[in-house]
Amino acid sequence: MLIYCDSLFITMNTLMLESGFTNGYNSKITTKHGIFQSNLSVVQLLENACLRHASTLEGRIQATKRLMSYFQKTPIIIEPGKIAAFPTMSYNNLECIWIFNHLFHIEELGQGECLLTFYNRMTVKVAASKYVLIKQQERMHAMINTFGLLGRYSDLQG
Repeated sequence: MLIYCDSLFITMNTLMLESGFTNGYNSKITTKHGIFQSNLSVVQLLENACLRHASTLEGRIQATKRLMSYFQKTPIIIEPGKIAAFPTMSYNNLECIWIFNHLFHIEELGQGECLLTFYNRMTVKVAASKYVLIKQQERMHAMINTFGLLGRYSDLQG
C-alpha cells in the first residue's frame, strides 16, 4: 500500500529511501510497515530528519568525512545511537538509494544488481553490486561504533 507522507516516516522503522517519481510524488520510503510516498525529494527528507535531531544533512556528512575519512558515498547518522543510513552512490544522483541500519541478506542477481531481503522478509532490488553494499554497510557500522565510543568517552570526561 502506498500512502503520502513526509520526513516523520524517517524513523527506526525505515529500511530504505529512494527517488520515486510516480503520481506526482518524488520519493519512496520503505519501512517495516509498508511503502510510503512523499512529495519531498530524498535529500529534503534526509535534511528534515537530520534537523529534527539538531543537525543538517551536510553537517552529518561533514562530521563523518572528518572523523572517518569517508569522502565518497558517505554514510550518515541521522539520530545518534538510533538511526543511520548509507547511500549506494553519490547522494546527488537521483538513482541513489539510502539503506538504513537494519539486518538484510544480499543476493547478487547480475552485474550491478542485487536483491536485498530484510529481516522482516521484505525484498527489494537495488542497482548496486554486492561488493558496494557490503562495503557501505561495513562503513556505516564502523561509523556508528566510532561515534558511539566518542559519546561514551565524552561522558566520562564531562
